[in-house]
Amino acid sequence: MPAGDPKHRAKRFNEGVKLTATLFNSLSIATVGAVFIVPIAQRQFDVLRDGGGSLLLVAVALHLVGQAIIQFTRAED
Repeated sequence: MPAGDPKHRAKRFNEGVKLTATLFNSLSIATVGAVFIVPIAQRQFDVLRDGGGSLLLVAVALHLVGQAIIQFTRAED
């Protein structure tokens, strides 16, 4: 497949889009993990205390950004 082929360019672009979306979803998962793991490790079982609720909102926002980025994929046909 030549490098100038539109199908090849679309595939390469889509792979970058998918990697970026995966980054945001991974950050979301890590944030949710931090909300629950850190307080439990410190023997504080109220995960919403000390900004846990805010971090959960950040995690949801990161996930939604990841989902929105998927909309930028190009047709590969």
